[in-house]
Amino acid sequence: MISRYLCAVIGEDPEVLRRQHASTIRRQKAFAIAIHIPVVIWAFTGFLISASVFEMTTTTAALTSAGFASLVYLVERLVLTTPTGWFVSAVRLLIGVVIAVLGATSVDLVIFQKEVAQELRASEADRLASDFDVALEHQRQKVEHAKEDWLRAREAANCEANGTCGSRVRSVGPVYKELARQAETLREDYVAAQSQAQALAAERSQAVEEFRGSDKAIKEAGLLARVQALHSYIRSNQAAFVAWALFFTLMLLMELLVILTKIGFGSTVDDHLESIREQLSRSKANAYLEAVTSPVASARQLLDAPS
Repeated sequence: MISRYLCAVIGEDPEVLRRQHASTIRRQKAFAIAIHIPVVIWAFTGFLISASVFEMTTTTAALTSAGFASLVYLVERLVLTTPTGWFVSAVRLLIGVVIAVLGATSVDLVIFQKEVAQELRASEADRLASDFDVALEHQRQKVEHAKEDWLRAREAANCEANGTCGSRVRSVGPVYKELARQAETLREDYVAAQSQAQALAAERSQAVEEFRGSDKAIKEAGLLARVQALHSYIRSNQAAFVAWALFFTLMLLMELLVILTKIGFGSTVDDHLESIREQLSRSKANAYLEAVTSPVASARQLLDAPS
């Protein structure tokens, strides 16, 4: 026997189903049970993703979850009602695989939520550090150039003082004093550039440390960014990859249960009887059409017509 609720789930008339063979009843009961699994999975993951990823309110997330579950239910009902055939089966399997992959990915985002958050923080912190490194490299080049200019000016002042260059007069007169003043100015520029580089390095360390401890990267990350973070995490961790592969396979199989159940049960006695009835009806219809449209029928109509 099968309950009215399970009959309503798969859209079958309970009275008609009770008169069918046991194999058909078992199959329909399996369909009704199997269809609950992907619907529940999508309702659960739809709510969590709506609330955590898109930061919807509880009411909006619940409505979104109900929408996802209803859509998946309609697709699964369509899978159950479509006739058998290689083309229909291929399309049905393709739809099932796409839904299963999307559902399994969504479930993985929920299961590995902490790992995804960790990877998002790390990747965004690395990006922030990379931006600081570019600025630091530019500042270091300025420090090197300032140092070279200072050393060059100091050498010119010393050279003027000992008379080996410049005016060729060994003295500490006005020319030397001007060169020394320029050298001191360049030294101050060098010290200032060096201080800026040190301050930028300290700012980099503080900014990266604060970013790793904040939730900014998680709040700003969308669905695709989270999927990318999940794949990046499992690529760098073999144990995580094995765990992800097992969970993904489990979710994929659970999402495909309706299709797998339909393939596993195959045709029943009632399906064969229904096929025979359809063939008989088609044969009677063709016989009637041939009888009405044949030349003999036309001649008979002429003979029966009143003169």
